[in-house]
Amino acid sequence: MNKPLFLSRVAPSLRGADLPLLLSLNVLLEECNVTRAAARLHVSQPALSAQLSRLRQLFNDPLLVPAESGRGLAPSPFALKLHRRLQPALAGLNAAVRFDTDEFDPESAARTFNIVANNTGAAVILPGLAQRMQAVGNKGLRLTLAAPAESDLASKLEKGDVDLCFSTACLLPSGLLSRELMTTPYVMVQRKGHPRGKIPVPLGEYCKLDHVNVARDSNLHGFMDEQLYRLGHSRHTMMAVRDFSAVAAIVGQSDLVCTVPAFIAPYNDSCVDVVDLAFPFLTYTLCMAWHPSSDGDPGLLWLRTQMQEVMEGSPRAWDQRGA
Repeated sequence: MNKPLFLSRVAPSLRGADLPLLLSLNVLLEECNVTRAAARLHVSQPALSAQLSRLRQLFNDPLLVPAESGRGLAPSPFALKLHRRLQPALAGLNAAVRFDTDEFDPESAARTFNIVANNTGAAVILPGLAQRMQAVGNKGLRLTLAAPAESDLASKLEKGDVDLCFSTACLLPSGLLSRELMTTPYVMVQRKGHPRGKIPVPLGEYCKLDHVNVARDSNLHGFMDEQLYRLGHSRHTMMAVRDFSAVAAIVGQSDLVCTVPAFIAPYNDSCVDVVDLAFPFLTYTLCMAWHPSSDGDPGLLWLRTQMQEVMEGSPRAWDQRGA
């Protein structure tokens, strides 16, 4: 009886002649299309098909299989894991042979930085960064902000279409370099004169309240519900909104409550109170991430330093309550 192809897998023995195949594999897994990948690599389709055949033998895996939709190809489970390891390795090679001899002068450089952040991250990093960029006095120094799209964020960072990403650690794509900027507790926002009073809210009472959930897709079930489920509890969410901009207005005119990271809580709003959660809960951690291939870029090093200093110098309202 013939042994099925790809039945078992052993560690491949890479020869020097096989190493260029990894570049082809990276493009093949990005495109999931031999014709498009061949065009990017500037080789013929038959030549790339032969390379794919060699890669399949090398890794004892099909790597690309017919998609379930019946249209095109899709990476195998093993190929997805391999690709996540391959991308930072190739980026490291690119960085090793690229010599960034040009220094970055923020007072004279003409450059536009492209960053990605959700509304929560943008609210905490942009005000201080805008102040610093304007203080430099260079009209050629600019910045754009886009909303995150997890499906192609890693690819955009690798290609340089996005310079920096700001997100919670759990939502960052794998293979990126990152730095923790801030960790903050969650708090609850309620209207002034709420019937429950202003004391910290215990878990049982918290679950009985009517909630507003904040989610980019306006989903009624969100991060908070996942954490409550792990504690063996659930809550009733009456309303879902896309960002925090309307939370104070909604909560201030109803008995609904909303749970937010402390740094975004409206402590100075005259219509609402901010109260602590009187039960153990996860904290919110904001991270800054970038692709390994841009780690040595002088301009991005300057920008990351500005971000770090902005966060280090930001007053923390949740530490100053009662001061």
